[in-house]
Amino acid sequence: MDQQLLQADVNRRVRTQVPPDGWNVTVAIVVANRPRVHLLGTGSLFEIGGYHFVVTAAHVIKAAHDHDKTIGISSGNEYFISVHGNWVHSSSIQFGSIDDPFDVAVYRLPPDSVEKLKGKRFLRREDVDFDAQSSTAVFSLFGFPGIWAEPSRSEAEKVSVKALEYTTYAYDGATESLIGYDAKYHLLLGLTDTDLTQEDGSRATIVARDGRVVTIPRDMKGISGCAVWTIGDLSVPLDQWRNRQPKVVAVETGIYQGSQVVRATRWIAVTTLINEAFPELRPALNLWTP
Repeated sequence: MDQQLLQADVNRRVRTQVPPDGWNVTVAIVVANRPRVHLLGTGSLFEIGGYHFVVTAAHVIKAAHDHDKTIGISSGNEYFISVHGNWVHSSSIQFGSIDDPFDVAVYRLPPDSVEKLKGKRFLRREDVDFDAQSSTAVFSLFGFPGIWAEPSRSEAEKVSVKALEYTTYAYDGATESLIGYDAKYHLLLGLTDTDLTQEDGSRATIVARDGRVVTIPRDMKGISGCAVWTIGDLSVPLDQWRNRQPKVVAVETGIYQGSQVVRATRWIAVTTLINEAFPELRPALNLWTP
């Protein structure tokens, strides 16, 4: 069997482990700068104790929030749902440091917004894994790269976004030069163009809307804030991956361009933030103790 056929077989088998609900819990986060609407990043939907949240990276929404710009999320329909104001995000003050190691943000959706999201799904306890991840773990990300987004030109037009589904593995290289990385809070994922293949096993190239071949991970801005799913382990035979359900383990919060590495903040940061901001949910969160 030649290398392409072998890779195609691997791709097909890995594909069966990619969570079918990955896109169903994912939303695009946008900002209105009238009359145009621009892509900011990616978020995911999450529910605990009857409260419904949008989860993303804090840096995705912070500038727009600080300048009182209207932030919205894509519902997958022909309109956006406002998530303006009342964002709760991590900060350096919480950790007694200069930088914010978490870089996560949550927004509680009111009931009328939840109603508009019918057809989407919210992550629940059974979808989340707080356990330490193997150094040979395999992950899937679902996000909206800025290179494929096109701002709307009028209030009557919808901002155009295109989805990217990316499966990769844990980064196991040197970490000394990765500023802000802390193993207590973060996971590291490899993100290189040399490993990209299409379903048929052939080499894949990501091209921007203007036809330019993109540089990975530099041009992946826009996927920030997406959920990171663990789907398998390179040390385990592929036939056994199905014995473990895909789980959300982190939020994508940063890219180390020089090292071709993605940083993701563990999901415990999300529940910690909710625990501090919504004390009424603490009884429910206590049941989540990892």
